[in-house]
Amino acid sequence: MIRYRKFFRWSKEIDTLLPECYKRWCQEFNAKEPTPVHWKPAEEYISNPKINGKKLKVVNNYPLPVIYPKQSDAGLWGGEGLVYGLRKKRRTSTRTPFLWRPNLEKRALYSEILEKWLEITVTQRTLMMIDEVYGFDNYILKTHAVDLNSNLGLRLKRQMLLALARRSFAKDNLQKQEEIYQRYKEFVISEEEAEWVGLSVRDALRKANALRIAENPIVPLKELYTKELIEKLKTTTLEEPSSEPPQSSLLSKLNPFKTDT
Repeated sequence: MIRYRKFFRWSKEIDTLLPECYKRWCQEFNAKEPTPVHWKPAEEYISNPKINGKKLKVVNNYPLPVIYPKQSDAGLWGGEGLVYGLRKKRRTSTRTPFLWRPNLEKRALYSEILEKWLEITVTQRTLMMIDEVYGFDNYILKTHAVDLNSNLGLRLKRQMLLALARRSFAKDNLQKQEEIYQRYKEFVISEEEAEWVGLSVRDALRKANALRIAENPIVPLKELYTKELIEKLKTTTLEEPSSEPPQSSLLSKLNPFKTDT
């Protein structure tokens, strides 16, 4: 999974290999700050009743460290993760280390774009966000990749965008297909761009190399020379042996003992 605040750096060769749409997606990913889930940022302005307005206040917001285990890639946790800290059981007791974990549950969610039910591990916050945007497909398409924070979520986003670009849903019912398309037409992008959405840098490089090899296949020299030889043999004809006797050499002409027959 692509982790937060890991900037993408590559050489000039890799930069020319990757398409512009993917590099633009990486820049947007780096520029986007994740939505605070486990902490509340302080306001930068405070009210000042004397001047009947707002006064600037310097605030240092430090995000709460959150641990995202590998299991979060296989589900949709809605930005929640593991939080490690100290807590007091009683007011007079000493603080002890504690690990806060999100409450996970498996739910069956339906995607009308993909036309199938999906059993996904989610949190209550995920279900709340799905209800706020009126549907599972809207949640996947509207939520930024940084806030999805899941390989499963990015893969579903890519599949939905490809399905919208190809109109590969409800093929047996054109009226229903048009209704679904009109409902999500604001998210439609080209198929070439949708294929790169949500790919990690490693997967994007693997895909770009495969496309380059497919466009410019590497032919072994043995096959190349064999093909050239076959073409040359097809164009040239073999000389037939001559029926005339071979010409006598100069020494044979000067031989005085030679008798002509």
